[in-house]
Amino acid sequence: MSKNKTSETKEVMPQVAGKTVEELKGIAQTLQTQLNDYQQKANQHQTMATKAQGALEVILQMIPKEEMEKMIQENRDNGEVVEG
Repeated sequence: MSKNKTSETKEVMPQVAGKTVEELKGIAQTLQTQLNDYQQKANQHQTMATKAQGALEVILQMIPKEEMEKMIQENRDNGEVVEG
């Protein structure tokens, strides 16, 4: 287990100490539902990020090379990173 998961577990444990098995089952079911929801949302966000990346790549290819070089130089001057 990672250090982060260990600290998260320690934070949860006092909240479940002294609970009955039935209460723990209810908590487990709620956590499983939340986990499934968060994983679904993460997958949706990953899909949208992939689509945005693809759209960006297409748009960047449509910009003339001279303009792209100028844009890259301006962004370097501002400390930003642009892939072209």
